[in-house]
Amino acid sequence: MIDPVYIHLHYNKMAKTKEAPKIKETGNSKQRYHWLDQLRALAMIMMAIYHFSFDLNYFGVLHENMNHDPFWLTFRAIIMSLFTFVMGFSFFLAKPKSFDKKFKLRLLKLFLCAAAISIFTYLTNPISWIYFGILHLIFVSTFFSFFIVKKPEVSAPLAAFFIILPLVYRNFFFMKDSLIITGLSPLKPVTEDFAPLFPWFGVVCLGIFMAFLYRKWNLNFKWREFYYVEKLGKNSLLFYMTHQFVLMPLAWLIARITQ
Repeated sequence: MIDPVYIHLHYNKMAKTKEAPKIKETGNSKQRYHWLDQLRALAMIMMAIYHFSFDLNYFGVLHENMNHDPFWLTFRAIIMSLFTFVMGFSFFLAKPKSFDKKFKLRLLKLFLCAAAISIFTYLTNPISWIYFGILHLIFVSTFFSFFIVKKPEVSAPLAAFFIILPLVYRNFFFMKDSLIITGLSPLKPVTEDFAPLFPWFGVVCLGIFMAFLYRKWNLNFKWREFYYVEKLGKNSLLFYMTHQFVLMPLAWLIARITQ
């Protein structure tokens, strides 16, 4: 006959020694980080302000030298820094494991959007059309980041190299059409939007490295949710591709009313 006391003690012993399943934060692309979406939305709002000011300037409502004024140059640099840093950070957290169909579709979507920007600006303004703007940079950065996130430790020296080099070295050799996108030329090319590899890919790498530390140190930022702000951050590409279709006519209308 089996002793019920023995069964009870044996069951309790097994229950105590059985380990609870460990919950580990993984690179799930479906997981959302509120503060990242909010930073991405902030970049989009600042970009809209910059572009609307540019449109008003174009129609003569404002009279700003946006290509040389320190305020506007700094404002644009902050926008670019937010875009590229958040892109690198979020890419590491998503961490695609292979060139699967989803990742290829992501690259294709970025490529088509960047190509659409180039074609549209070439048709409307062939003198200063956009051939390597922020979307082109994000497309190239997405491709190369796939390999960097596999060895995230290298992202720190890469970030330092890409950010520091253009501060200490530039050469007219890089004015060639095939090399101008490096950003190492002393002169900026004639284009409405220019996001060269130096230094901006370095900021992408910095975002990757900071995300690596974020995961390694198991950090978790407590951030208040803002639904509509985060919705903008989650749909940043759609906003980017459509916002000028609203802002440009609005700037034109303001110009017609005020002039």
